[in-house]
Amino acid sequence: MSAVSDRFMAALHHLDEHADTGPMVELTAPGAVLRKLDRHQEETGPDGARVFWDDYRSVFGTITTEFTSTLDGESGSSLEWVSRSTLEDGAELTYSGVTVIDTDGEQVTGVRTYYDSAAFVRPTA
Repeated sequence: MSAVSDRFMAALHHLDEHADTGPMVELTAPGAVLRKLDRHQEETGPDGARVFWDDYRSVFGTITTEFTSTLDGESGSSLEWVSRSTLEDGAELTYSGVTVIDTDGEQVTGVRTYYDSAAFVRPTA
């Protein structure tokens, strides 16, 4: 694994456990673009990373993420994962996806998340 993908996974575990975006923000380069494609959300730079990751974490009461596969290249990584969580209302949720990170040296220059957004839809009576 690359040093940046290792740091990204550690920062996400820290975010999951402590709801602290600091390590994710520190990894983010000025001008980085972070996208959550199912919600058409796009944020830029370290300040945008704080908004992006705060928004992500605010949905969950608790969450743990297991990275199941990592593919590293010269300019980035793709990280497959499964997250097990409780939502703010206490409902349990397990969902999976892929996060693609673009890197330049030791910083993240881009983030794109792809995940099973249908897992968040609750059936109506």
